[in-house]
Amino acid sequence: MTKGWNKIQFEIAGAMKDLNPDGKYMVYLAFAGFDKKNKKIPLVDPFYIDGIYTEKSKIMTVEEQMAMVSPEIKEEVQKMLQMSDDELLEYIQKKTFYYFWNEANPENGLVRDRNKEDAPCSIAAVGFALTAIPVGIERGWITYEEGYERVLKTLKTFVEGKVEGKNGFFYHFVDMNTGSRVWNCEVSSIDTALLVAGALFAGEYFKGTEVEKLADQLYRNVNWQWMLAEDGTLYMGWKPEGGFLNAKWDSFNEGILAYVLAIGSPTHPIPAKSWDKIFRPIHENYISCPTESLFVYQYPNIWIDFRDKEDKYASYFNNARIATRYNYLFCVMNRFKYRTYDFDIWGLSASDGPAGYKHYGASEGNHDGTVAPYASISSIVFTPDLSMKAIRGMLEKYGPLLWRKYGFVSAFNVDANWFSKEHIGIDQGDILLMIENSRSGFVWKIFMKNEYIQKALKKIGFVEKKSEYAVTPWYLKEYEKILTAPSEKIAVAVKKTITVDGKLNDWKGVPYNVVDEDMNVPVAGLKKVNKRKQILHSYFYAAWDENYLYLAARVFDEYVVVNIAPDDLGAFYRTDSIEFYIDPHSEAGIFKLAVLPFDTEGHVQAVRHEDAKPGPISEVAPEVKVASSRTENGYIVEVAIPFKYLGVIPKDGLKLGFCHTVHNSNRRDAKIGEYVRENMLSWIPLPEIWARPEKWGTLELKE
Repeated sequence: MTKGWNKIQFEIAGAMKDLNPDGKYMVYLAFAGFDKKNKKIPLVDPFYIDGIYTEKSKIMTVEEQMAMVSPEIKEEVQKMLQMSDDELLEYIQKKTFYYFWNEANPENGLVRDRNKEDAPCSIAAVGFALTAIPVGIERGWITYEEGYERVLKTLKTFVEGKVEGKNGFFYHFVDMNTGSRVWNCEVSSIDTALLVAGALFAGEYFKGTEVEKLADQLYRNVNWQWMLAEDGTLYMGWKPEGGFLNAKWDSFNEGILAYVLAIGSPTHPIPAKSWDKIFRPIHENYISCPTESLFVYQYPNIWIDFRDKEDKYASYFNNARIATRYNYLFCVMNRFKYRTYDFDIWGLSASDGPAGYKHYGASEGNHDGTVAPYASISSIVFTPDLSMKAIRGMLEKYGPLLWRKYGFVSAFNVDANWFSKEHIGIDQGDILLMIENSRSGFVWKIFMKNEYIQKALKKIGFVEKKSEYAVTPWYLKEYEKILTAPSEKIAVAVKKTITVDGKLNDWKGVPYNVVDEDMNVPVAGLKKVNKRKQILHSYFYAAWDENYLYLAARVFDEYVVVNIAPDDLGAFYRTDSIEFYIDPHSEAGIFKLAVLPFDTEGHVQAVRHEDAKPGPISEVAPEVKVASSRTENGYIVEVAIPFKYLGVIPKDGLKLGFCHTVHNSNRRDAKIGEYVRENMLSWIPLPEIWARPEKWGTLELKE
């Protein structure tokens, strides 16, 4: 900006683009200054705003965008399409490699998170660079001396304390020049793990040199025990402002790489039994991550050669192979909903999107037609046939829009006429290293020479074994036990008319059931209630008359989080709320009522959630009555559901499928609309109980 008036233009993101010409909108603007360390500081000098207006520009079609691409890029893409598979992979690798060579600070080895001038360093991208450089040497793109010097400088930067962190861990993002923390980010356990994996690889490649010593020292400096939570799982990170993050690596995902490194640590190892603390949900025939983002399956397999190995739970290479094919089939099955997807265009993973960065994946509600090229390309070790088809398919159909300075862009969405113009460091590393493994196994061969990695795998219990399955027969049986409900639970609804006022006066004499602190539902990212430190349980009641099914819950919760606005009607599980699940066994279908005891204006809100007719009750079930009130130690919720919504006629002995759940947070700093859930309790505490009505208990109507 210059002195005087400046015109500042920025693109409106996502759904905000759909402005009504006759509508009225509130515009919020935030201004801040930045110091030399890129940290926010208050603005001191006055500034003036003359006016704000929106301008609708024509959205170019894919064909129009294609026509604007330079002839050089079009020629390059055509040249690539004429190459053999191996020539094409080599070409992609080389182009991708130069991201790590050119987007790094040559003075300290720090690598940009993405190829933007103002982008900070991502320490994970540095880990990928430390692995990419030896690949570049072996392929002849740089000399041994050039690669060695860059790696040496990089490791010295970290080992000599020039990058900000704590207890051997480093901040997720740091300044490219100073190495200091930016964006108020966290000290990250997984990003440190990716950095360490790259360092150990470089140490093995440059064995017998100062690089090996520095890599070993970097690893020894990491105090994994400090990052270990009371329940034996690793925290995702730490912030000086609030301590350890609530989120932990307690469910299957890319975090298994951190566990191998932590268990194998020569100085601060965590117990091998921590490996068993990871919850491993099975989806059909493989261990899955709820988001179904492909990078989750790829990252650990970049360095650790899981081929022909298994622990007591799974063959993690086979597991990734099956998960990848599921991702492919998910795209194919949804190709009629989204034009982007096709038989040769697939790959859902965390990436940029039309409305910003998102953890896309092959799960309902978690995709919008955005495909990340790295997702299918980096799957080449698992699905060589499908990945090569995807590479050629993307180049043939949209190549000029997807191919830029360092190869494939981060993502694209044909339905939104959106094509990224950027490259992301960790995506580039995934592409480069997985292609190398598919061509030569080079990364696996070098990394697996490390003695600490071998010791870690042995401690965990890995054995050499060739198999076709992903999940071991033993764990299939064990998981089935987890899914099997205990003895059937039955609650009784007495015949009585209740006034729905948020009080329990009319419930005197009605028996109640308890959902207590031990009834924790295994959910990725959530933790069990700590009975020594918190109170969380619910007494629930049921009654009925000729017209209504009445339900009430008295929830004991020492701190009630209120952070959902009145117009934010959905996904109440993000914060303090309850749910009642009802299966009437009728044509009306499942009825699931989610109740928010208080919105930010103090009103109760209710929606039907993921059932036969989802939506706010004012729209889909307007005759439902709901009320709430605060108590000294929590809150009360009452509801009355007309039997006509359940499609049944009430009578003595009628049995309904039933479950009651409690969602909880104790975050006193919860932002409006933020997902802050920490615990989930349920009358039937089984995995994914919300989607398994066959496992719900029974609610029986009694005269």
